[in-house]
Amino acid sequence: MNVVSEEKRRVFHALDAARGLAALVVVLYHIPGSFRGTYFGSGYLAVDFFFGLSGFVLAHAYLERLGTGRMTLREFAVARLIRLYPLYALSLAVLLAILAVMAATGLPLPWSPIALAGKLPFAVAMLPSPTLDIEAYLYAFNIPAWSILFELAVNLLFALVARPLRHARTRWGLIAVSGAILALQIRTQHDLGGDTWHTLAAGVPRVCFSFFVGVQIHEWLRHRHAGTSLHPLWSVPALGVLLACLCGPDRHWLVLASIFLVFPALIATLALGDVPGGIAGRALRRLGVLSYAVYMLHGPMLMIWATWFAAPGWPAATRVAGLAVLLAAVVAASWLADVWVDAPVRARLGRWARARAGRRTAPVRASA
Repeated sequence: MNVVSEEKRRVFHALDAARGLAALVVVLYHIPGSFRGTYFGSGYLAVDFFFGLSGFVLAHAYLERLGTGRMTLREFAVARLIRLYPLYALSLAVLLAILAVMAATGLPLPWSPIALAGKLPFAVAMLPSPTLDIEAYLYAFNIPAWSILFELAVNLLFALVARPLRHARTRWGLIAVSGAILALQIRTQHDLGGDTWHTLAAGVPRVCFSFFVGVQIHEWLRHRHAGTSLHPLWSVPALGVLLACLCGPDRHWLVLASIFLVFPALIATLALGDVPGGIAGRALRRLGVLSYAVYMLHGPMLMIWATWFAAPGWPAATRVAGLAVLLAAVVAASWLADVWVDAPVRARLGRWARARAGRRTAPVRASA
């Protein structure tokens, strides 16, 4: 029986809270500017923060096990797919239901039947869809899902190089190379890339830099600040700084400062702290749990909102109220998805994966 230490069981509530708040900002960022105004111009930087968080959390959970051979690449890949696929599949099912209702009520569909038939098999397999659209989104059915592709790709790289990645020289080499390419890309193109076929290559240094910075932060804290903790109130200004970066104007200096300086400092600070107690703290913890559901489901929810409820002519006060209702609906839908779909499905798949792993490692009895 595997015994997991208390350190490995540790939950980073402040990091989860930051992920939840950043997911809400992504929702607001994807709302048309005619409704949200000029706010949240840098909301797309939440993805870079997510990549950094992922590097930290996966290093905490898997680096030692992968690096020492106690976990195989296959087991790791299965664990990541179990974590990521159920809500992705749910978001795709919701989108298809929306398209069916649109077709039944005579509303024009975003794609022709031929285009839908061509994209759907790729979408079901969680692969980028071929497209002739001008926008050329990798995941036309749920555009934000592009980051999940990059997440899985960098996770695979992480597992493949886990043994040398335990040494600082390897980590800093990956950080230096990807960081130099990313900085040059930001300065010359001002396009972080990743969500379309046109910018697919540009997304590689973007995910690699933030992810491996997150890994490095974990290893630095593990070796130099093990057992150190900050007062929970430290998380309050840290979360405020994160929101300030994500809600700021879309400027070169803010992009560079956020990715290369602010986000790494926030990850280190929040990893050492916790959220305050009380109702606010409980709400932040719950929002952290729901963050992935919010990220995956907000695309279909926005499509419902834009198709049947949004009206560009709304006065300012009505728009603000409408945005508040939309955010509440996204959070409520995410909670239902977590309770009724994600948690039970992942639990069942986890039991299946452990049973399969047990059968593979069970000793073979000699025949009579």
